[in-house]
Amino acid sequence: MKSKSKIRIKVNSCNDCQLQAFENGNQGANDIDRKLYRQWRETQRVQLGISANLYMIFASAIMGYVLNFIVSNKGRVDCEALESLMFGIGFLLLSLVFYGSFTHNRLKDFRLTARYLKEGKTEDQVSELTNEIGQLTWKLYDFQRYCLLVGFIISLIGFTIYLFK
Repeated sequence: MKSKSKIRIKVNSCNDCQLQAFENGNQGANDIDRKLYRQWRETQRVQLGISANLYMIFASAIMGYVLNFIVSNKGRVDCEALESLMFGIGFLLLSLVFYGSFTHNRLKDFRLTARYLKEGKTEDQVSELTNEIGQLTWKLYDFQRYCLLVGFIISLIGFTIYLFK
């Protein structure tokens, strides 16, 4: 006996827009570009927040582990290893500071964007007015990542010194 399977085709709004653009000519294509751009910008904003939160969690966890190790092995960690571990903690702490600055700046960007849109400014005007804040957000995000990476590597060096000395 043959079983019949149903195939469902779901057409997402993006495909609907493309069909509409094809029917409407060039103006529809511009509308699609704007809709796709907005969609991907929203996805980018969400992913940026999620990744920054993960970096914050990693920095906190590594810093907590290193601090617990130092306190638990009081007096048994030699000076070189302790120095390296403390520098690692410093960079991890800097990563957390950059995370706080990143979050504050991002919220400021959202607030200004909402205010400008409420005032009736166009998307292009809002983009120009908030461009500097957006660039600062990305710089703070990068600094957060770099400090996490450097702190992790320096902490690993400290543990390596401790284990092999």
